[in-house]
Amino acid sequence: MADLKRTAGDLYTEHRNILSGMSVEQTKHIEAAIKAGNFLEAASVVQTFKNLSGIDFNIAVTGEAGSGKSSLVNAIRGLEDEDEGAAETRVVEMKEPVPYCHPTCPIMIVWDLPSIGTPNFRPDTYLKQVKFSRYDVFIIIASERSRFCHTKLAREIQKLGKKFLFVRSKVDLDLYNEESKESVSEERTLEKIRTDCVNNLSRVGVSSPQVFLVSSREFKKYDSPQLQKTLLKEFYHHKMEMIRATEAPRDSGITEEPKVHWGDLFSKWSSKLPGLSEEETEKFQTAVKAGNLSKAMSVVNMSEDMLRNTKLNIAITGNSGSGKSSFINAIRSLNDDDRGAAKTGVTETTKDPTAYPHPIHPNVIVWDLPGIGTTKYPAETYLTDVKVCRYDFFIIIAAGRFTEADTKLAKEINGMGKNFYFVRTKVDVDLANEQKKKYFKEEKILAEIRSDCMKQLQKAGISSPQVFLVSRWDFHKYDSPELQETFANDLNIHKRHVLICALPSTSEEILKEKQKALQEQIWKQALKSCALAAVPLPFLSVKCDVDILVENMREYSKSFGLDNDSIKSLAKQVWMSVDELKSVIKSPLARDITKEEALKRLREATGERIMTVKYFISVIPLIGTGIAAKKSYSAIYEVLHTFLDEVVEDAQRVLKKALEGAKNK
Repeated sequence: MADLKRTAGDLYTEHRNILSGMSVEQTKHIEAAIKAGNFLEAASVVQTFKNLSGIDFNIAVTGEAGSGKSSLVNAIRGLEDEDEGAAETRVVEMKEPVPYCHPTCPIMIVWDLPSIGTPNFRPDTYLKQVKFSRYDVFIIIASERSRFCHTKLAREIQKLGKKFLFVRSKVDLDLYNEESKESVSEERTLEKIRTDCVNNLSRVGVSSPQVFLVSSREFKKYDSPQLQKTLLKEFYHHKMEMIRATEAPRDSGITEEPKVHWGDLFSKWSSKLPGLSEEETEKFQTAVKAGNLSKAMSVVNMSEDMLRNTKLNIAITGNSGSGKSSFINAIRSLNDDDRGAAKTGVTETTKDPTAYPHPIHPNVIVWDLPGIGTTKYPAETYLTDVKVCRYDFFIIIAAGRFTEADTKLAKEINGMGKNFYFVRTKVDVDLANEQKKKYFKEEKILAEIRSDCMKQLQKAGISSPQVFLVSRWDFHKYDSPELQETFANDLNIHKRHVLICALPSTSEEILKEKQKALQEQIWKQALKSCALAAVPLPFLSVKCDVDILVENMREYSKSFGLDNDSIKSLAKQVWMSVDELKSVIKSPLARDITKEEALKRLREATGERIMTVKYFISVIPLIGTGIAAKKSYSAIYEVLHTFLDEVVEDAQRVLKKALEGAKNK
């Protein structure tokens, strides 16, 4: 991002006089901040200039004593522990929250809260004692494994509708302690710490936890830049809402021109917006008709949060030896011997319901349920024992005939209003056995197996049963694509999107569904850029555009299996080398998508002088920000659509190459 910082600084120096009314001191302050890449400081000066200095942004930092809480408060404010005005770092019990203003951005207040879990501040009353409603975002800090008090606090904060970030401090000490071990890897150690924190929070029901690893001694390393960037985003969302609240009244005529621009921008959509529920669509269009971009943006943000936090729980049940665990691995794009794969075997390996999160999309959780009718899980109380309410739908698996217990289970699931699907596994074994016969026809054998299963189920009282024939070793064949499309289409709009993105990229049909699902979300990302461009900070707008592109481009690549781990797993399945599969890929892999790559694509879509254009347009009083917003919307929309098309073409080439390898193995 050095190039972006340099260009932003040069352009600001060239055109700084356009923002009339600023003092020489304010101008120099902003110029220095932008040249240093400190967008938060630049934003603070502009917001003060716009008479918003009385609107505070409150960050609460909490954790146990000795966790580095006060040092983090200082680091966020750009101070050393010994600097004047720094928070006290001695391990003493605090009596009440202490506020510390940011030295250069006084509207940002970082609160050092009393340590949680002390006799005076017990976890069950903590939030009430520290006056929860006063803060805009929480940071929970721990210097070792997250404890019960941390996870409980995180869950309560999330329940109350506030955002929190989890910070694991003192990682420099962890790395130092690991140095004496053989084959030590800093990257692996950090990932292990991060994964442990995420798992501990997820285990108690915290959805999509954001975890950052930091060291107060070396605050510029590890996840500190990402932490500061996240705080900047939260700060800016907060400021945008405040700007909306201080807008001139509608009848003054001041906002009429921007209102026309927003109306024109969304006029192409009629009664249904892609990627939004009916309720969200109604709220969004009401805001657009009123010319209220901030309100429209808040609807989109809530929809985005819903997608990020939506969990999908899939229950897989069947007798031992039915291929249940192998199916769980296949649906998660894993080999049976991959890390995180469900354990397979001919004997019953599942004694209790076991959760297997998707390796790339952890909000999709596949549950391996114990077989029905065992001593521990008798048929009479099976659904209650396995906690039926937590699952979105059931897949009942059999390698041969479905049993009486299977059909009874299906009836009970149906009675509870849940969907279920019968899956007949190991059809490749059936076909291999039948191939020895003289008049072998694959289609005929598959039809006979399907017909026999349906007759059994209908005889047992299941009306119109859905039966799908699959093979773990040829998961792209037979009824597998149809099965995946069927249970995806039975879900609501948010859960369907989450599932579609996580499905294996093993058929043309699934690739098309993924492309459609991701295309439906592009306009939301473009709208984010549009909203940012509506605030006269053009350099911050460009920086945020780049961040939007990087985040979504990486998501696209991962959703289509164009990341190193997915390609390695696929290569192992089809007995090909990783290089053979990579040879047909033209777009960058997920790991190789950088800010420089995103900026290059943004320039190609809009022209080399994008930041200059945004600057001149955005500072035109009243109407200028509306024009800049429309240009930003179009640029992000075009870049993401183009990149998604490239990724889909790559995924199709990889699939074709893999299928060729599968035929030859």
